[in-house]
Amino acid sequence: MADAKVKFYDLAGIDPAPADKAARFGFRCPRGRGECQGLLIAGRTDLKRDGQGKNGGAAMWDFDGNAAAPTFVPSIDCKVGGSSCWHGYIRNGRTVDCQGKDEPEPVL
Repeated sequence: MADAKVKFYDLAGIDPAPADKAARFGFRCPRGRGECQGLLIAGRTDLKRDGQGKNGGAAMWDFDGNAAAPTFVPSIDCKVGGSSCWHGYIRNGRTVDCQGKDEPEPVL
């Protein structure tokens, strides 16, 4: 089972932040391609929420508040280096595919 290794960041996405104050998050791509970064946490910014990011807003994810084993919804289309490499969920701090099956630990 792949530990998502979620990290929390400030709004700029640069400096680490405590989970209860963070505006963005990142996680380790289960395909072993690095960290998927800069994802916005819903309700932590004044930006307009837009699931597809096409109507003047930004895609955002709901966070359950559990910093030790976070869950985010909806699904995440991980893009590392500009290309899509994985699509799935972070549930209880683990990466799972769209069918809810645990991803294996990435080969680094």
